Amino acid sequence: MELITAEQVAEFRRTGFVRLEQLVDAEAVAELRVAYDALIEQGATGAGTRDSRLGGLTRQIVHPEKSHALFEDNVALRAGREVARALRDWDEPAYFYSQLLFKPPGHPHATPWHQDDAYGAIPFAAAGTPLSHASLQFWLALDDVDVANGCMHFHPPLSDDRVLPHRVAAGDPHADDRLLGLVDDSCIDPEAVVARPLRAGGATVHDSGTLHYTPPNQSARPRRAYIFNFADPAFVARITGQQG
Repeated sequence: MELITAEQVAEFRRTGFVRLEQLVDAEAVAELRVAYDALIEQGATGAGTRDSRLGGLTRQIVHPEKSHALFEDNVALRAGREVARALRDWDEPAYFYSQLLFKPPGHPHATPWHQDDAYGAIPFAAAGTPLSHASLQFWLALDDVDVANGCMHFHPPLSDDRVLPHRVAAGDPHADDRLLGLVDDSCIDPEAVVARPLRAGGATVHDSGTLHYTPPNQSARPRRAYIFNFADPAFVARITGQQG
C-alpha cells in the first residue's frame, strides 16, 4: 500500500495539511479500537498518562502509551513515521506526543480554531511568535467521520507566518488541559475552509502552524480520534532537555 503520493506531498507543502485515505487497514483499526475503548471505559491510570477533559469539556487521554502497550508501538505509528519522512527532510522523525480525543454521540462542544504552536507556552504563545513548523500532527479516525460527527476542518495558510492571537477558550489557564482558540476568527474565510471527512483508518496530517477546527458531534455515532505527532529530532531533544 502506497502511504502517500508525490502529489499529496506537494499538496501538504502548499497548504500545510493533507488527507490520507487509508493510513491503516481494518484489522489495525479494530485492534486500536479495543485498546482505545478499554482506556475510555476503565480510565487511564498509568504513570505519565493524563486522563482529563480538554478545557473541562472533551475527554482526552494524553500519552495513552503509558497506560496501554499497544500505543507504544503499532501499525499507525510505523506508517506515520514513513509519511513524516516523505513530508519533511528529517532523517529520523522523532515521536513526540499522542492523545486520544473522544466525542461521544451528541457531544455539544467544538474544538475552536487554533494553531498547535499556540500551546508552546502557558497560557499561550505570544501573538507574533514565528511559527515553528517543528512537528506534524496525525489525526487518525477510528470511526467514519464527517461534518456531522466532528471531522477535521482546515484553513489554508495566511500571509503572516506567525502565531495569531489566542485566548483560553475553556479550562484553567495554567493547566496543561486548557483549551485554546483564536481571539478573533474573522481571519477565517468560510469559502476557504476545507472539511476533511474520513473513513475509519484514514488520517489527516497537518503542520504545527496550520489553522484547524473540529465541530461538535451532532450525530448518533461516536467519534474516536487517535492523535500522534512526529517532530524534528532537534526540537524534541531541546524540549526534552528543558523538561528534564
